[in-house]
Amino acid sequence: MATTFLALVLGHMVADYMLQTKKMALTKSQPGFTGLLWCTVHCLVYTLCVCAFVGSLNLAFAGLVFASHFPVDRYSLASKWLKMVGSRDFMAAYASCEKYHEVDLAFSCLVYAVCDNTMHLVALWFLVKYAGHMLGLY
Repeated sequence: MATTFLALVLGHMVADYMLQTKKMALTKSQPGFTGLLWCTVHCLVYTLCVCAFVGSLNLAFAGLVFASHFPVDRYSLASKWLKMVGSRDFMAAYASCEKYHEVDLAFSCLVYAVCDNTMHLVALWFLVKYAGHMLGLY
C-alpha cells in the first residue's frame, strides 16, 4: 500500500505542478462553460498522469481519481475551507496596503497550496485505503 500511495503522490505532483498550465490553474474554478472545460481538461490530464504512475488501466480507478480531484479544483474547496476556519485569505492579503503585505501574500499562497494539496492527498489516501484491494492496486 505504501508503494502505491507514493506512486499516487508522485503522479499528483507531476500532474498538478509540472503539467498544469497557467490557463488551467487560473480558469478551472471560474463559473460557466469555460471554467468547466478547463477543469475537465486538467482533471483528465491529472487522471492519466496518476494512472500512469500507479501503472493501472482500471477504468473504475481512473473514474475515482477523476471524481476525487474534480470537486476540489472546480469549486476551489481549499479557499472555502480556509474561509470557513478563519484562516489566511489570499484576496485580503492581495488587497492589503500594510507595510509587509508581500510577505502576507506569499504566506497566504503557501497556506492555500498546502491546504489544496492536503485535500487532494487525503482523497487519494481514502481511495487506496478503502478501494485499493477492490481495484487491484495492491
